[in-house]
Amino acid sequence: MAVTVQMQFESAVTEMYQNAFVGSSIENGATIIQFDLRKLDFQRELGTTSTICWRKDLYHVDIHELSTFHNPIKYRFIVAQGSYLNDENQRIYFTPDIQGVSTSQHMSKSIIRLSCYLAVVCGVSLRHIALLLSSLFLIPITKSSIKRWIDDIGSHLPSPEEMLQQLLARRPATECHIDGYYPRGTDKCVMVVKDEHDRILMTHEAASENGEDARKFLEKLKTHGLRVTAAWSDYSQSFTEAIKSVYPHARFQADHFHTVKNIWGHLKKSLLSYRRTIKARGEAKQDEACLALARKLWKVRWSLLKKPGNLSVEDKQAITELESEDEGFVHSFRGIIRQLVNIFDHAHSEAQAKLRLQQLRKDIQALGDPHLAKIPQFFDDHWDQALRYLRKKGMGTYRRGSNSESGMRLLRRLEKNHDGIRSAVTRQHYIQLYQAMKYLSLDIADFIEQGPQMTVVPRV
Repeated sequence: MAVTVQMQFESAVTEMYQNAFVGSSIENGATIIQFDLRKLDFQRELGTTSTICWRKDLYHVDIHELSTFHNPIKYRFIVAQGSYLNDENQRIYFTPDIQGVSTSQHMSKSIIRLSCYLAVVCGVSLRHIALLLSSLFLIPITKSSIKRWIDDIGSHLPSPEEMLQQLLARRPATECHIDGYYPRGTDKCVMVVKDEHDRILMTHEAASENGEDARKFLEKLKTHGLRVTAAWSDYSQSFTEAIKSVYPHARFQADHFHTVKNIWGHLKKSLLSYRRTIKARGEAKQDEACLALARKLWKVRWSLLKKPGNLSVEDKQAITELESEDEGFVHSFRGIIRQLVNIFDHAHSEAQAKLRLQQLRKDIQALGDPHLAKIPQFFDDHWDQALRYLRKKGMGTYRRGSNSESGMRLLRRLEKNHDGIRSAVTRQHYIQLYQAMKYLSLDIADFIEQGPQMTVVPRV
């Protein structure tokens, strides 16, 4: 039995054209909401008292809208060419403009806005966005259509330099986090600069991160208003030299993520080397106890590399059982991790950290592990860069920063979910859209219709 339920439907479009609404109907399984644009007050809009005449040959434009109903929703705009006599008794012809939707895409701006947000900010693949819109909202759309929207909007957005100036005008920045990565399918390097507000300020594609490209990139940022008092990067000599050259008075500190990543790499190699030794010993002597220990080491290897504060109850129980079966390496290994955590997270001053480093050096020498021996050497080589934040007084105010790596994660996520961004132009469009939506709250759908003709930057 069919049941008819009437309910009120409101949207930005129905509110804008409430005076032109003429009714609704169901056609081919779709709900049609009709607007007759001839009902609008064009005399006031055109500034005339002359009678508006309409041609009899009408046509209509259908626009898809987001709908959670069983049937999809379409706006149907009835349009005709109109004319009127001006003050000089000349007949002027005009055609009503359809506002609030995209007539070139035949979609409401809410659909375009949602698609771009899912693709750029949420990192959803274009194929999955098209599937979601067609399955949930019954909107016929393709991956290539969304790609065209992104390219169309991105080509009309402000340039990277203008975007940088708008970001700095809205919220000045004094910190610079720079990093680089090599996208799939290309040998070129993409450099990214972020600020202390976790905003991507600008990206730049170069032949590599070595050479003068990093310096030129930072000089361009400085030219367009970025004044830096503190800078972060990884241990790349190109980045450190570029920062010293462009911002000689800025205090430099190594990005904390890369510091921990270097040390964590030595810890991982040490643990896997010990596990291989135990396994080889068990296979040589046909010792089932050694083989079982090797299997347990492999099973809990990621737990053994965690900070003590990040261990779950199950992790702690597994490590305790492993320590009772092991000859002492696991206990010593976890002790070294605790000392590293004390240096990074619980040292209140540089002097205190150096005292803890002395004890760490002794414990590592006692183990005689070549991989762990590289950790004190790393501290000796990079102490000033890695732990400069400890020179500030008070644990509540120290800064060590990991923003440079987080910019890379955004680009890698977009690249992975979109099967590789194979064009530098497309990658730049994604970044500009990300900045426009996330930092400036721009109504990016307006750029499809108006583009460069927009006199002011719109906001949601």
